[in-house]
Amino acid sequence: MQLRILVSLSLLLLVRQAVCAQPADEFFHSGAQSYLSNNVAKAREEVDNGLKLYPDDLKLKKLDELLKQQSQSQSKDDQQKQDQEKKDQQQQAKQDQKGEKQSQEQKDKQQKPEQPAKSSSEKKDNKDGQEPGEPSQPMPAHAMTPQEAKQLLDAQKGDEQVLQFRPQGEPKNRARTLRDW
Repeated sequence: MQLRILVSLSLLLLVRQAVCAQPADEFFHSGAQSYLSNNVAKAREEVDNGLKLYPDDLKLKKLDELLKQQSQSQSKDDQQKQDQEKKDQQQQAKQDQKGEKQSQEQKDKQQKPEQPAKSSSEKKDNKDGQEPGEPSQPMPAHAMTPQEAKQLLDAQKGDEQVLQFRPQGEPKNRARTLRDW
């Protein structure tokens, strides 16, 4: 009697596992769905579980290859981003050093005694308003501040003109209206 009960229970469990077991397509579809919703970790988990049960399934293998390719390209992208961030930090450090150097030069200039001002006739003789022996130095290049960019755009805004369509000559058919849609 107990033997019959044990056998029937084991058969019930076996039938339940057979009914509840997911076919390979279920693993593939849930993995693909997760991949498309940009949940790569869950997709990887679904595909790995499916490959454990169905190691010869072609769809699961292809999806596994796709996930591996994406993880490799993602790691390459991460490496490129890190390299770009390092370059940006180095450039920022260089700009900071230039700024400190310029501020130090300005402090040095302020500490030097000022020379008497030139008369206006002497300045007219020299085009740049510089000392005759002083070489002309170009302005150092620097990144625009948002304030400078706004001023530049506002200055150019006044020069803009709106282009209006005006046909030359009289329209051929005045009864016909132009639709604005």
